[in-house]
Amino acid sequence: MLRQPALRSARQTLEAWSARAASTAAAAAAAPPATKLPPRPPRNAAVPSTTATSVKQVGAVRRVADETAEAATTTTTTTPAAAPAAESGELLDVLKETIKAHGPMPVSRYMTLCLQHPTLGYYTTRTVFGKEGDFITSPEISQVFGELLAIWYVTQWLAQGAPRRVRVVEVGPGRGTLLADILRTFSALPEHSRPPVTSIHLVEASQQLRGVQKLKLETTGFKETETVWYGDIKEVPISEDEFTIFVAHEFFDALPIHVFENTQNGWREVLVDVADPKAIVSTAAKPQDPLRLVLASTPTPASALYSSLAQAIYPTVAHQQSPDLASAAPKPKPRGGLLNVDTTLPGAMSGLGDGASSSSSSAPAPAAVGEDHLKKATSLIAQRFARLPIGSRLEVSPASWEIARDLARLLGGSGGGEGVGPGVGGAGLVVDYGDAKAFGRSWRGFRKHQVVDPLTEPGHTDLTANVDFAYLAEAMSESAETPGPISQSRFLTSLGLQPRLAALLRSAPTPERRKEIESAAKRLVDQTGMGAQYKIMGVVPKGTGKRQEEGVFPFNLD
Repeated sequence: MLRQPALRSARQTLEAWSARAASTAAAAAAAPPATKLPPRPPRNAAVPSTTATSVKQVGAVRRVADETAEAATTTTTTTPAAAPAAESGELLDVLKETIKAHGPMPVSRYMTLCLQHPTLGYYTTRTVFGKEGDFITSPEISQVFGELLAIWYVTQWLAQGAPRRVRVVEVGPGRGTLLADILRTFSALPEHSRPPVTSIHLVEASQQLRGVQKLKLETTGFKETETVWYGDIKEVPISEDEFTIFVAHEFFDALPIHVFENTQNGWREVLVDVADPKAIVSTAAKPQDPLRLVLASTPTPASALYSSLAQAIYPTVAHQQSPDLASAAPKPKPRGGLLNVDTTLPGAMSGLGDGASSSSSSAPAPAAVGEDHLKKATSLIAQRFARLPIGSRLEVSPASWEIARDLARLLGGSGGGEGVGPGVGGAGLVVDYGDAKAFGRSWRGFRKHQVVDPLTEPGHTDLTANVDFAYLAEAMSESAETPGPISQSRFLTSLGLQPRLAALLRSAPTPERRKEIESAAKRLVDQTGMGAQYKIMGVVPKGTGKRQEEGVFPFNLD
C-alpha cells in the first residue's frame, strides 16, 4: 500500500505538472469553440492491463517532474511565440520548421500553436462564431438557452440564502451573448427573485473580444457594474462577501490535450510529425498529407509521469490478466471517418470483481490499495493508466484539471473542504459535449461547419476534443459537489423550456418569426443532435446537496 505522504507527493507532482500545462492553455479562454455536432461516439470501456511496481516509483515521479520542467519548451508549455517565423505566412510552415528543429511535438503543443499563435492562429486571425465562422453556439441559436441557465442560478442563489452581493464569473465569454442573456434575465425578474449583481469577472485573453464583450454589456443595463477582465483563472480572487455564479460554456473542449497509446513497451505519447518521406508518392488528385501522427519511441515526460503514478498507486492491478490482444489491437485509422470514435475497449474490469468501468471515479480500489486512495486527485487518471489494455488510446488534459479545480475553489462556502475560501457560496455550470468517461479518439477538427482531420490546414481549422466530465468532477471534488452531468435536453426541459417557448411564440410579430423561434428552440433539445450530445454539470459548494434535502434540481430528477 502506498503511504499517505508518498501519495500526497505524487499528487502534488501531478498538480505541479498540470499547472505548467494549464499555463499554455490560458489563452484558450479567448474564444472557446462552440456548437460542433459530430456523431455520438459508442460507449466503450476497457480491459485491465498489468504492470508491477513499488512505492519507490514515487521518486521516479519526482524525477519526471524535473525532466518535464527542463523539456517544457518541447512538450506542453511552449508558447506559440517560441516557434520560428514562416516566410510564406502559413502556420503549416511554422509547424514544419519547428518539428524539423526539435522533433515531433505533443498534440497539446500542436493545438496551442494552431489555435493561439499570435499572428497565424485560428482564434487570432478570424471570426469563428456564427454563420460566417466555423460553428454556432447555443446562445447564438436562441435566447432561451441563456434565460434558462439564469433561472437555475436564481434557484441556487435563493436556496443558499439569497446573499446580498453576487458576482458573475465567466471563462471564455466569446462575444458575450450568453452573459448578456443571463444578466438580462436577472433584470427582468421581480426584485425579491433578482440576484443583486455587484461585479462581473471575465477570463478573456483576447483584447479584441474584450472590446466586443464590453459593448455587449452596455446593452444589458449593467454598463456601470464593476467589470474586470483577466488573462488567467488564477487571477480571479476568492470573494469573502459575494455569492459567486460561474459559467463555463463550451470552454473545456478547446483546451490542449495529450494523447497516449498503450503499447507492448508501455504507454507512449502520440506526437505530430511531418509526413513520412518514405511513403508512396501521392497522385496529383490526392496529394500526400503534410503532417501525420506517430508514437514516441521512448517515454516522454508526460507519459512517464502518468505511468509512474499509476504504478505507484495501483501496484496490484498490473499484470493480473493478459489483455485481449484481438480486441485490443489498433484498428485502421482512416482520416476523417473515425475522428471522434471512443477507442477505450469493451470488457472493462472483468475479473477484478468490482464491475466498475474505466471512467468511474467511485469504483472501489483493489484491497491492497485502499478505498481512501480513490478520493485523492490522482485516483481516476491513475486507474485508467493502470487498467487500459494494449492498443487503447487515452486523451488527457492537465490544463482542464487545473482550471476546473480553480473554478471550484471560487465558490467558497462554509460547507467547503480543503482549499475552499471563506466565501458565501455560489453555483456554477459546465456546459460542453462529452460524457462522464474517458475518450481515446475524440480529437477532431472543424472547418466550415464540418468535421475534418485535425492535421489538415492548421491555423484555418478549429481543434477540439470531447470533455471527460468525470475527470473534471474529480478535479473539483476537494472544494465542491458536482451533480450531473445530464443532457442539455433534460436540463432545459426541466427548467421550463416549453412554457418559455410558448410565451415567445405568442409575442412573435410574424408567422415567419414564430417559425424561427420554434425551430431554434427545438434545435437546442434535439435528441439526435445538441440535446443529447451536450451535457450540463452543476457545481455547488460542499454540503449543498444535503442542505437541499432532495438534491440539486434538476440533477436529482429520475
